[in-house]
Amino acid sequence: MYPVKVEALVVENVNEEAEFLCGQLRFQDVLVTWAGNLAGALECLAMVNRKFQIAFIDLGLPDGQGFEIIRLIKERKRGMRIVIVSGAPDKILPALQYGFVSVLMKPFSLGSVAEILRAFRFPTND
Repeated sequence: MYPVKVEALVVENVNEEAEFLCGQLRFQDVLVTWAGNLAGALECLAMVNRKFQIAFIDLGLPDGQGFEIIRLIKERKRGMRIVIVSGAPDKILPALQYGFVSVLMKPFSLGSVAEILRAFRFPTND
C-alpha cells in the first residue's frame, strides 16, 4: 500500500515566488494546487475532490486579502494547517487573531519549506 500524499494549496500572486514554493513542495512529494488570487483560492477550497492538509497563503493578493482565506479555512476546514507567506512583517501580527500555525517569510530558503513540513509531522525527502 502506498502512503497517502500530502496535498497543499499555495495561494501566491507573484509567479516566480509561487513557482519556487510549488517546486520546493513537489520536491518533498507534496501534491500542489496553486491559486494566484483570492477568487482562485476560494474555487480550490470549494473543490470536493481535494483534501488539502496544508495551505501556504500570501496575505497581499490582487483581489483581496489572504485573511479572508484564513478565516474561511478556520470556519470550514478545521484540520487544515495554515502557513502565512509574507515579506511584510507588519502584516503578520494582525494574523494572530486567526490562529495561524506558521510563517514563511519572503525571501525564504530552500530548507525552510522542509522545516515547516517536518514541524507538522509531514514526511519529507531530506
